[in-house]
Amino acid sequence: MSPPEPSTGTYSTIHQEEFSYAFISAIATAAGYTVKLATRSEDIAGADLTIAAPGVTGKVTKSPVCDAQVKCTTDISIVKKTHIHYPLQIHNYNRLIANTFKPQLLIVVLIPKNLPDWLQSTETETTLQRCAYWISLRGDPPSTNNEKITIRIPRSQILTPKSLQDIMQRIADAEDL
Repeated sequence: MSPPEPSTGTYSTIHQEEFSYAFISAIATAAGYTVKLATRSEDIAGADLTIAAPGVTGKVTKSPVCDAQVKCTTDISIVKKTHIHYPLQIHNYNRLIANTFKPQLLIVVLIPKNLPDWLQSTETETTLQRCAYWISLRGDPPSTNNEKITIRIPRSQILTPKSLQDIMQRIADAEDL
């Protein structure tokens, strides 16, 4: 892994990626779920991790699962009044709009620029900075763009233990996300 940049205190995208997985794992664990990091072939197919909800029973299925493609950024300029505007590579977009057997989410984790600000811990609490937003792009139209498409995620769609429980229940009930 790359050491921090001496002049800025920022770390490489590898550190951001690992932190975003830990961030999502903490949320999923607090919801009572499990997270499995993708194998190389799953990652090539566009899934960075799988979230499973053992014991959740719905109208259609029991113990729902979903895949997630995870992005992490320190770019606060993506946060607009009602949405975040995330520039997504078109090949990632095409994978996420597909009608796959297993539901897929795009999760964008927004973190502070400097690594020391990512996590604060005391005797009584641990705080991860900042937040994660989620969206399902299943069924969205294909894009004519060649490189990137800006995804608009409502700022209300923050990934929390409660919102993840709601997502997994909707999957179990075969409802749209």
